[in-house]
Amino acid sequence: MTYVQFVTLQMRKLFCKKLAACLCMKPPSSPSVEPPLLYTKNRGVVNGNHFSSRPLYEDLTPSSPTTNAESVKKLLEEIRDLLKTQVHNEEVQNYEDDKNDELKHDWMLAAAVIDRICAIVFTVVFVAGSVFFFFKFAVHP
Repeated sequence: MTYVQFVTLQMRKLFCKKLAACLCMKPPSSPSVEPPLLYTKNRGVVNGNHFSSRPLYEDLTPSSPTTNAESVKKLLEEIRDLLKTQVHNEEVQNYEDDKNDELKHDWMLAAAVIDRICAIVFTVVFVAGSVFFFFKFAVHP
């Protein structure tokens, strides 16, 4: 853990848990846990945006003649692999989006806490200054 990550974690803990509770603000929900992915990547060849367990270049002249059913079966397996990869990529993207949304929510809560603190300080200074001004000029001629 780097120093920046440590400081960020401590700031998050301070703003989101301690100060939010003191100022009667709703603390954030518990941190999300990485969901288990349905499909894991297996070793294979990356072909553009697709991931295939088949080699990138196959011998175009097979040693044994393949039937139409075998070629259809190979195509269906490749389609299945591509669909698995697409589902995996969508799950990863959804998880990252959820993490970013949670981080955005935490920073919005931190901003609300700072805003509430500034409002309280402004109110106290304004009231104290008004009382001082009143006693200074109204009571003492």
